[in-house]
Amino acid sequence: MDFVDAGEFVSQQDWLEAAKKVLGENDFDDVLVSNLSGGIRINPLYSGDTSPVSPEASAGGPLPTRGVNRRASNISGRLNGWEIRQKHWLTDPKQTNKSILSDLERGVNSVELIAGPAGEQEFADALQGVLLDVAAIAPLGRGDNVEIARSFLSYAESAHAESENLLADLSCDPIGRLASQGGISDGIRASLNRVGNLASDVSKTYKNVTTVRIDGTVYANAGADPVTELAAIVSTGIAYLRALSDAGLDIEEAFRQILIVVGVGSDQFLDIAKIRALREVWGYVGDSCEVKETPAKIQASTSSSIITKVDPWVNILRTTVGCFAAAVGGADLITVEPFDSAVGIPNDFGFRLARNTHLVLMEESNLHRVIDPAGGSWYVEALTGQIAELTWERLQAMETNGGIIDELKAGILQDKISSTKRETQRRIADTEQVIVGVNQFTFDDGNELSRDPYPDMPDVLTFEAEVNPIQPYRQDEGFEK
Repeated sequence: MDFVDAGEFVSQQDWLEAAKKVLGENDFDDVLVSNLSGGIRINPLYSGDTSPVSPEASAGGPLPTRGVNRRASNISGRLNGWEIRQKHWLTDPKQTNKSILSDLERGVNSVELIAGPAGEQEFADALQGVLLDVAAIAPLGRGDNVEIARSFLSYAESAHAESENLLADLSCDPIGRLASQGGISDGIRASLNRVGNLASDVSKTYKNVTTVRIDGTVYANAGADPVTELAAIVSTGIAYLRALSDAGLDIEEAFRQILIVVGVGSDQFLDIAKIRALREVWGYVGDSCEVKETPAKIQASTSSSIITKVDPWVNILRTTVGCFAAAVGGADLITVEPFDSAVGIPNDFGFRLARNTHLVLMEESNLHRVIDPAGGSWYVEALTGQIAELTWERLQAMETNGGIIDELKAGILQDKISSTKRETQRRIADTEQVIVGVNQFTFDDGNELSRDPYPDMPDVLTFEAEVNPIQPYRQDEGFEK
């Protein structure tokens, strides 16, 4: 068999010249280049010349030897699979308990419990029979979540959970709550102090518990582009690292107290690159803090902005793409929004489909058995590098403005997200951006679902509004009948 000599392949420059001849007077960028929100540029062709990965690495040469990097949160990847985290709402504790146990028996191994004003007894009722050293619990409630986190820890102690084996993410995110609700009890600075004190207590007792949650879905669900979302995540992380250091934690322990939540949508390659870029930029922060091995615990959650009320069955496809991207991107935990979550609290069927999305991709498709399966792809590597670079630039501007809190107070971040949202809505209305079942390929028969409404969880403690709150939205708004 005769093989083609590598030297006979045309170069990228040859291709570009041939493409220009075909285009004639048409502008190359207008016809063949896609410009996405956040300054992201998608070229029509990628080659080894455009990839930031060295030829040695792409040929199986030197690979990362320690710590977080674009390849994985650790050098061994997620070969045992990712953590399947399902959302549950604490409405009727006994009914919630039944739903949680059903999920855990059928493949879920982690629960995000949206708790509202829950105390120790509510946790006892909702988590009866749950093994706290096997299934991780993430209680998520009002305000900065410190009070609910302490109630959960009290319950865990009363349930005789061994402190060294307890698995939990306490979900304290005062900056995220400041952004989403406009203020927080006693002000953001006092709240950061409370979170720092809690983290100090937790770090002394629990080795498998995180205190702080950086919730990027606050921005993703409001329509932020990937670069803005990642820059907001990292700037929030810097603020939390300072607060934890002020509370007496050493910098490496401060990193270990943080869970990062990033949104994923229905653009699989963009989201794969986004997660990889997040790890890379977070590693830059660790390098700046002189941390040798930067800990990174990343949860990917399908964005509620892509979940439609119109033709909700199509959501199953959207969330499958999001889960796939999160797994290939190397997320440590993944949460899939049930297809009916835009209508109300998902029922057992919605939970089942969300759960089985994970299980098919893990148990049947074996996505986790290859470390960084997108690694070496010229397109994904170049896109990862581009997002990381743009995020770092945006982060520098954000820090120059005083960081995430000052940007929120000045309205800079809100204006940026609102501008992106308006452009997205315009594109959808003009059908430049297709939302299947909403503005194209619509199907009106048999699409109506009925679900119980979500519980109202206001922060009953009074607070003075400090910022203009960032409002979530769904891409099908304006098309609902």
